[in-house]
Amino acid sequence: MNIQEASASALPFAENTFDLVTAVETHFSWQDLSGGMREALRVLKPGGRMAAIAEIYNGGKHAKYADRLAQWTTMAVLDVAQHRAMFADAGFAQIAVDEDVRRGWICVLGTKPQ
Repeated sequence: MNIQEASASALPFAENTFDLVTAVETHFSWQDLSGGMREALRVLKPGGRMAAIAEIYNGGKHAKYADRLAQWTTMAVLDVAQHRAMFADAGFAQIAVDEDVRRGWICVLGTKPQ
């Protein structure tokens, strides 16, 4: 295993390298969210998938705290529609959102076009 530290907006990998990119409890704190999403798309192979999973989002049991989190932190506290748009704006297709409102989790999946 090779572990590398890098910014989400400047990944040290060649284009079309990975079948899967995940962001588990991280994307909401990226300094350049749209740049990080474009980088994820770049390093994915055609047909590869990206998964962003978080409990920090504007929905579910955390909705009442979303405004405060956005005001008091630099977190991107997005709602379901904004998560979907984030993937679409980066160039992902076949975007699916699974929201567990009771537990307060969101999982967004997108596919790099062929």
